[in-house]
Amino acid sequence: MDSSGLRRSFLDFFKARQHALRPSAPLIPTGDPTLMFNSAGMVPFKPYFLGLKTDLKRASSCQKCFRTTDIERVGSTLRHMTFFEMLGNFSFGDYFKPEAVSWAWEFLTREMRLDPKRLHPTVFRDDEEALELWTRLKTPNPPTRLGEDSNFWAVGPTGPCGPCSEIYFDHGPKHSCGRPDCAVGCDCDRYLEIWNLVFMQFDRQEDGSLKPLPRKNIDTGMGLERLAFIVQGKTSPFDTDLFSPIVDAASALLGVSPRRDAAAAKAFRIIADHSRAAVMLAAEGVIPSNVDRGYVLRRLIRRAVRYGQLLGHDQAFLHKLVEPTIGIYHDAYPELSERRELVVQTLREEEQKFFATLVAGEIELNKQFSRIEGPVFPGETAFWLYETFGFPLELTRELAAERNISVDEDAFRRAQEKAEDIARASWKGSGERSKLGWVVPSAQTEFTGYASLEESTQVVAFHAEDSGGVLVLEKTPFYPEGGGQVGDQGQIWSEDGRELLAEVYDTQKQGSAILHLVRLRGRAPLAPGDKVLARVDAVRRDYIKPHHTATHLLNEALRRILGAHVRQAGSYVGADKLRFDFTHPKGLDSESLQKLEGLVASEIKRAEPVETKVDSIEKVKEYGAVTLLGEEYGERPRFVLIGPKGWKDPSERFSLELCGGTHVSNTSDIASFKILRESSVASGIRRIEAVAGKAVDDYERLRRSEQEQTVSQLMERQRELLAELTRLGGKAEESPPSQRDESRLRLREKELKELLARLKSQKLSSAAEAGRRTLEVSGVKLCVQRFEGAEAKQLRPLSDKIKSELGSGLVFLASPSGDKLSFVLSATPDLPGKGFSAERIAKAFASAGGGSAGGRPEFAQGGVKDKDWDEIVSSLCAFVRRD
Repeated sequence: MDSSGLRRSFLDFFKARQHALRPSAPLIPTGDPTLMFNSAGMVPFKPYFLGLKTDLKRASSCQKCFRTTDIERVGSTLRHMTFFEMLGNFSFGDYFKPEAVSWAWEFLTREMRLDPKRLHPTVFRDDEEALELWTRLKTPNPPTRLGEDSNFWAVGPTGPCGPCSEIYFDHGPKHSCGRPDCAVGCDCDRYLEIWNLVFMQFDRQEDGSLKPLPRKNIDTGMGLERLAFIVQGKTSPFDTDLFSPIVDAASALLGVSPRRDAAAAKAFRIIADHSRAAVMLAAEGVIPSNVDRGYVLRRLIRRAVRYGQLLGHDQAFLHKLVEPTIGIYHDAYPELSERRELVVQTLREEEQKFFATLVAGEIELNKQFSRIEGPVFPGETAFWLYETFGFPLELTRELAAERNISVDEDAFRRAQEKAEDIARASWKGSGERSKLGWVVPSAQTEFTGYASLEESTQVVAFHAEDSGGVLVLEKTPFYPEGGGQVGDQGQIWSEDGRELLAEVYDTQKQGSAILHLVRLRGRAPLAPGDKVLARVDAVRRDYIKPHHTATHLLNEALRRILGAHVRQAGSYVGADKLRFDFTHPKGLDSESLQKLEGLVASEIKRAEPVETKVDSIEKVKEYGAVTLLGEEYGERPRFVLIGPKGWKDPSERFSLELCGGTHVSNTSDIASFKILRESSVASGIRRIEAVAGKAVDDYERLRRSEQEQTVSQLMERQRELLAELTRLGGKAEESPPSQRDESRLRLREKELKELLARLKSQKLSSAAEAGRRTLEVSGVKLCVQRFEGAEAKQLRPLSDKIKSELGSGLVFLASPSGDKLSFVLSATPDLPGKGFSAERIAKAFASAGGGSAGGRPEFAQGGVKDKDWDEIVSSLCAFVRRD
């Protein structure tokens, strides 16, 4: 049976036993900051184990998992991998040990037809109940009692915990470590754990005592890779169909057989494991970097490439293994095919960077060789080279040996272990707690804030802390932080609306409960059962909604202008601004930013309806909805559609995203959109910050105020410089100036000239703000302005600035000199594609006005005879219409 058949058989087995089948959650955990990656099948079900969600009693899944703690051991053993799939069945207060034990045995011996004589069950040493259950099954090998270190599961020093029962497979004596005490539980490759059954039945107290849980749960996990290699009769997981296509492709690329020798076999295992893992991470939008998840991906890619080098290959090859990797999972994870281009690009670019850093690393290594005294190279320095330049320890060791120098590898490992604390801290417990450290009650809050900003409701729970606390209501209009959107703020009033009881300064969600973080204002504390009136800050919400809808428009605009490889890597939607992080290999030039602004502005102008609907996840996927990696949307998600009303073909709409946030009802409600800045967040991740709606007006007012303040400061400095120049000049008349005074005089004159240029620019910019007129000609915005006393060379940079603010349209700026009028005509990047040419319009306009012009479709400049400004504008409009 191939791996797809194994996966399907397991899920079908438990579906027949009334388990709800759940798809794999992303590797990047949903709403759990304690985890770097989903590291076990139970992680997505934590809210059910904690009683925060109660709509499931039984579930089964095949979960994508990732563990980083043993990267260095991958390839050396049969049991260590980075990426793997975990098959699991779960009970949330429903069945317990008898069913878990009997079903596990039935599946392995009857469905998988494994030889019972090679299966060894184990129990926790004190778990008499589990021992009795296995004894009743009359297994050929009696259950083995093991200690707490291997057969007792715990979240941490306190909290939910319980004994485990593991099932081991005897791989045969030839895989034994050879020690006399080699038996079930040994770390060698003879006895391999297949399935772990965790019986969550206790709550460990501070004093170490075990208190029985009121709801007993079952959490089981079985690695698909281990099951495949046992069922398929292979010698290791790396020989199964979950790895062999990658190994075969790598062998063809590298021109080396994995059976050449032990070193080659290890290298191919590492390359195959790291290829799978890198593809999975890159497909979820992880970008190689020096921190967090990006550091893990960078390390995997570079380690795989290094082992390719050890096999004699010195060119990029890993990105060519993306295709066989996707082929392995085309049935289980079809989304990988959709992200093929992104994955290939991510791996290829990181490989190229690695080869470049190897050169830089070798130069630095040679510098370090010249500094050391003695026969030992410091391990800390070797690790610094590895971490900073990606320079492998193996290469440092090899080059050091050529100089008869050894490397302090113990010190290297100590430095590495310290750096890997990030990975080893990937499980910090599963307690769902609020920001105030309060365990959330098992409650479900109904959100009513899409339709109304005010709700009569009652208190479900309140946890007091200092002068405030955390409040849970039965129903609430307050939107909890999620999907990048900040939580609502507002007030809690008495039932009749006369007395202010509390101010809500933030809203969060934990499980199914919406938490209101409050500061008390009333005379008495809030208590369960109290009738209250919840009122959201409407003005603040009206600032947030345009930002959220504009974020969707920007997301789609980025994909259309930069390419389908763009994926959201994070966002912030607040009342002050929006921030959007996305995957893209390089910075955006001013033309791209103008195109983005223009496309968003165009959608705002089209006044498209913004609709929200709820449908099955399958149906929404058919529409091609954009999703945010790491977000959980449920079986019937809410999606936001921006496009013509009554659309039938998904291609007719502009944007379709799964989203639970609050939005405007029509794009015209956004009114305006302005990009503030574009920057780098990390390697391969860019950030755009922008404002929309009323926040644009606020930004412009603030900017004008800052400009006025700057002009005032410049003028004050100008006066100071003129006074100093006068003083130095007067001193020079009295006696010959010293060399120091001459130097100071030249510096002050230079500073004054620069200051005058800045002052002139600021005044020109302020004048542009005040005297600008924006017309509409043939459906195109035309911004016109005349500047008295401006130099012709100042017009172009000013037109670029105005053009970036305009979004889409033409900018005409002019400045008189005598009887001649110099001008520039600039077009935003979208207009040439619509048939408008600044060069063509300028030439026709200048010719009619007794002058000349030239340029390109995006920009032209020239001169005409000066006359009445209204006549000039009227003439220009006529030629814009003709174009």
